Amino acid sequence: MNFLGVGPLEVALVAIVAVIVLGPERIPGVAVQLARAVRYMRGYATDATADIRKELQELTKEYDEVRKELNEFRSSLGGGFSNIAEEVDRTLRSGREKTALKPGSDAPIIEPGGEPPPKPSRTSTNS
Repeated sequence: MNFLGVGPLEVALVAIVAVIVLGPERIPGVAVQLARAVRYMRGYATDATADIRKELQELTKEYDEVRKELNEFRSSLGGGFSNIAEEVDRTLRSGREKTALKPGSDAPIIEPGGEPPPKPSRTSTNS
């Protein structure tokens, strides 16, 4: 059973080296200090996790509010654009019906300014 890549043999080796280096009289004091350090780190990690969760909840709340506003804006614009599109379509269709030429008609094409196109000139410019 490995924990963070450290197996039982490695733990036993560290314990033997600790007994040799520290001696049997200092091992209980080191164990107490190590337990305090682990407890402090756990408390720090718990506080940090709680702070991060609190901030994420606030951000999620703000995100939901912005998303709601965006959906309301999108729905209000959707109706306006569909009305505009219908009006433009209706205007174009009525314009086509009014300006439709009868088959066989030789009426000139009217330029955008409202005047017929200019007649082509047959004069040549030779130098």
